[in-house]
Amino acid sequence: MRITIVFIVLTSYTAHALSQAPGKPLEQVLVTASRTPVQAIRAGSSYTVIDRAELERRQIVHVADALRDVPGFALSRAGAPGSLTQLRVRGAESNHVMVFIDGVEANDPASVDEFQFEYLMAAEIERIEIIRGPQSALWGSDALAGVINVITARGTSPLSTNGYLESGSFGTTHAGGRFSMSGAAYDFNVGVSHFDTNGANVSRTGAEDDGSRNSTLNFTAGFKFSERTRLDLFARHTDATTDFDGTDFITTGLPTDADKQTDATRSYLRISMDTSFFDQQWSHRFSLTGLETDNRNYDHDFGINLGETAAEKLGLYYQTSLALTEFKAHRLTFAVDHEKQEFSQRGMANSFGDPNQDQKLDTTGYLVEYQGMDLGPFSLSAAVRYDMNSEFKDISTHRITLAYLAGASRTRLHASFGTGQKSPTFIERFGYFSEEFIGNPDVKPEKSEGWEIGLEQAIDKSGASFSVVYFNEELEDEIDGFVFDPNSFLFTVANRPGASERKGLEVSLDTALLENLDLGANYTYVDSTELASLGETLEEVRRPDHMLAVNLNYIPMPRANINLNISYNGSQEDLIFPPYPQPSARVKLDEYILVNVALAYRLTPTIQLFGRVENLLDEDYEDIVGFNTPGIGAFLGVRIGR
Repeated sequence: MRITIVFIVLTSYTAHALSQAPGKPLEQVLVTASRTPVQAIRAGSSYTVIDRAELERRQIVHVADALRDVPGFALSRAGAPGSLTQLRVRGAESNHVMVFIDGVEANDPASVDEFQFEYLMAAEIERIEIIRGPQSALWGSDALAGVINVITARGTSPLSTNGYLESGSFGTTHAGGRFSMSGAAYDFNVGVSHFDTNGANVSRTGAEDDGSRNSTLNFTAGFKFSERTRLDLFARHTDATTDFDGTDFITTGLPTDADKQTDATRSYLRISMDTSFFDQQWSHRFSLTGLETDNRNYDHDFGINLGETAAEKLGLYYQTSLALTEFKAHRLTFAVDHEKQEFSQRGMANSFGDPNQDQKLDTTGYLVEYQGMDLGPFSLSAAVRYDMNSEFKDISTHRITLAYLAGASRTRLHASFGTGQKSPTFIERFGYFSEEFIGNPDVKPEKSEGWEIGLEQAIDKSGASFSVVYFNEELEDEIDGFVFDPNSFLFTVANRPGASERKGLEVSLDTALLENLDLGANYTYVDSTELASLGETLEEVRRPDHMLAVNLNYIPMPRANINLNISYNGSQEDLIFPPYPQPSARVKLDEYILVNVALAYRLTPTIQLFGRVENLLDEDYEDIVGFNTPGIGAFLGVRIGR
């Protein structure tokens, strides 16, 4: 019933909106849709761009709250902001989406190759590009279902400083600032943010709050040595602490109050050099990236260290691109990506085994991409990639996209077909206790095959648009890391037979209802299933069939802004694990609606007051079975600077 009511409201707006002035321009460049930047209207894949202005209008603190409303995205959070947060794209697994932060592959090998969205703050983020569908032919493992490219702020003016401070419900404080400068041959930016909250009670019982803290430092710099050569530097460090509860292993199998904590650090580094020859017809890029993560868990009730996982990833990349014609309508790109990963796990030996282990993996990928970006009304891209893995089977992937622009009607038709792959994680290959686990040298990376077809219709010259996309994907060789070996009574890893299927529809609208009232809305339908052990088809857990997001932004006067955001999350299934000997069971999580309101008023050109109310309807909901989420919360703040 709820989704019907909200969808009626959305469609009633749409009929009027199609004749009004638009809200967003379409003429933008995507740096992630191919290995070299392309015009968005020439891209053959589905994309979404979230810019700094949108983050500020909605007063987003954690990036995950903005990603929740992206078409095809399903968010699962284990409690309050700062708690474990997983993202599933078009029904895929949470480690099937590649996340870049300023060119650094940010997925954590020490956390089953997932990116920890709970640690990503919106401060210092200038732009987020999202490309949906299999992208492994461009970016390798983890890009099986899509790519999220986070681009941080750079210096764009001779001298700029700003700072902000906000406080509110749940004992929350959030503060930060930025200093930047730029000149003819350089730019520089450094920003810092700190978030601290007492949080809310995660478990269904008890009254103990579970809070989180996050401190992030972000640095970018660029130096232009000549008209054709530039050096870029990027560094980012996050230090975070998250409280979490224990599990009731006696009666329910659900979370119960406990004084446990995770301390996590994330460090990212990139150094890159770009140069070109022959009037920029032939370009080269050399990049060195580094990722270092550490996750330590503590039980303060018993005063013990629960264990630690850590990882390091070093990447060396070379890319060269040659324009085959004078106007760059045809371009050929070749790239070599080499990555070295190291994983370590530390903990106390127990009756299950010794968890202490050190593992490593080397991967080298070779890529060739052709781009025909101005073939009359058509644009075409095709890529093929071969990844060589030191510890398991090599794999190849491919992708082809096509876009057609009908100039007079400003209609964009686009289609893509590709394959994706996900390498086995360290835990899937070696288990939590390596001495009690049998490795499988024949295990293969997971592989997907998917296609999509879509239409984007510009409503008027200013950029308002309506789009609809149908997608269909299939996952094969899904990895099962807990296969029992009856001969040794140990566990091993194997690829599952059969396929998991995902298909769905994404509908989006961006327009202006009035001169000072913009509307953005999207609806997603996802049907995601898997084959169970007995061959029956089951719905994948934590993937709602229906999702809807509506955002209204109103500017009542030049200095003021009011933003209303409504997120609908349909019902979904999850798994519950009761105490032994009861078997696991499927449970249904109810649908819910989140309503957030944000207001801002600029007192002077350099002083702005802002405030927001989150979960305005005080919705009681769970993204993960047994994990409570916060009720209504109010926050006030001030920002000084431009």
